[in-house]
Amino acid sequence: MSQRATIHDIARYSGVSTATVDRVINGRGGVRPDKERVVLEAARELGDGRRLIALHARLARIAVVTQPPINPFHAALQDAFRVIMPAYREQNIACFEHHASIEHPDRAASLIRTLAREYDGLILCLPDHPGIRQAVSDACVRLPVVTIASDITAPERLAYIGSDNYRAGRIAADMMGRLLGPREGRVALIAGTMHYIGHQQRYAGFMAALDERYAALSATPALECLENDDRAADAVHALLQEHRDIVGIYHFSTGADAIARLLEKQGMADRLVFITHELTPHRATLLRSGTIDIVLDQNPMLEARTALSTLSHYLGRCTAPLDGPIIPLSVHTRETV
Repeated sequence: MSQRATIHDIARYSGVSTATVDRVINGRGGVRPDKERVVLEAARELGDGRRLIALHARLARIAVVTQPPINPFHAALQDAFRVIMPAYREQNIACFEHHASIEHPDRAASLIRTLAREYDGLILCLPDHPGIRQAVSDACVRLPVVTIASDITAPERLAYIGSDNYRAGRIAADMMGRLLGPREGRVALIAGTMHYIGHQQRYAGFMAALDERYAALSATPALECLENDDRAADAVHALLQEHRDIVGIYHFSTGADAIARLLEKQGMADRLVFITHELTPHRATLLRSGTIDIVLDQNPMLEARTALSTLSHYLGRCTAPLDGPIIPLSVHTRETV
């Protein structure tokens, strides 16, 4: 249209009332995100000249819920959202951090329900606990929910943004088998909590590839450290005492640094193949020293950008989301850091 679209034009085109269009344009609130998206898309297509899309009157508030930042990956994820937030100011989108401990899933579920009443979208990195799953399903009635890094089996959620964790487990098994060569023995498996779908998938992928290709290797049951460094090291110590034939460790949670200290203290760092996830600065140092052999990284910065872009598109604030939602994995050795 050559002339500025009127409220009536946008209302007719989008199939909503003029009052709804007025509330969206003037940032008065009280409009469901799905209806707001329809109005914004209509205004864009009609060529409205009031910078309705470029500078929205109403602030869209996104709650990001992760574990507390004592977990290195979750700290990196929170840092990523802080870094990229300025890029979304023009779209009038802001993120707000919230933390939930995996040891209290009922509290996490209660937090989700509270946030669903106060925000315009949720980004969640939480376990797939039944109570959390139900809270997510309930929240999806009110607003869009994106899961990040590890999915939650709530079919109503908008999208999962993260790496292919099953494939990550297969890659870890293949690297383990190749690095061990003809050696026989067991691989110790250390998870955070198997309530994380991502940890379930890594375990399943690892076991499948190990069974298919490396008959000389077996694996211990996955021990849960509940995302605690000391528990991760204690679990490895107990397995080393119980099984004298352990030749490798596949660790897919927090606690890699504590495990590395244990191996160095016992003089075992050169005798075992150690594969873990998430490339932190300290793990890069351990890679260079040879204590850790492989780190699989899922790029929290790209995950954060893609999650926000997905919600921004859903809310009508941008024309198209970033490519995704599967985030490529990076495999790091001492030569890549």
